[in-house]
Amino acid sequence: MSAFTLKFLALVTMIIDHVGAIFFPQFIWLRYIGRLSMPIYAFLLVQGYMHTRNFNRYALRMGIFALLSEVPYDLLFQGTWLEFRRQNILFTFLTALFVMKLLDASAKSRNIFMFIGAVILTILPYFLHFSYGVYGVLTVLCFYLFQKYRVAFAALTYGQYTQDGNTTQLYAIAAAIPVLLYNSKRGALSLKYFFYISYPAHMLLLYAIHYVLANHLLPF
Repeated sequence: MSAFTLKFLALVTMIIDHVGAIFFPQFIWLRYIGRLSMPIYAFLLVQGYMHTRNFNRYALRMGIFALLSEVPYDLLFQGTWLEFRRQNILFTFLTALFVMKLLDASAKSRNIFMFIGAVILTILPYFLHFSYGVYGVLTVLCFYLFQKYRVAFAALTYGQYTQDGNTTQLYAIAAAIPVLLYNSKRGALSLKYFFYISYPAHMLLLYAIHYVLANHLLPF
């Protein structure tokens, strides 16, 4: 399974999750399917970090789309243009990028302050209310620190489940199947910016549909 296939799978399961959350909350199985998305994206983030030729450009691109996605995210899930109770997951992934960078730098230079900085960054999403919080960053770190054991994140996910009792999140362990099938190839297509753009774009589209339906502007 190539990186392109994994990206496409993550995108489809994410859209299914958001459709379920906004339009069909009674169909919990849609949220179960959606749980596959975040771990797959976390795994791909690690692959991107390991193979990028320019970390600064990679991080900048992630940061730009995190900012561009915040209004669509708030509109879809909070019904307002901007609020700070919860931020989109690209901020979580951006944080994880810098954590990996600091861990690498601290290991090479044996600088304890860089390691402490990485620890502080890891817990920062909890206080800034980034989507998936500390768990999201730790999922990325599981894939990064235990590269030979791709299913290590399953133990983290189970630990998260036992802590907060979120049965839905437990289904994220199923993401181990496509992750294990990854063949370390890019795939026939790249479409790098398509997958970045699709994140805010699909949320805007879903919000527009929800807005129209909620205001009874469509004939039934």
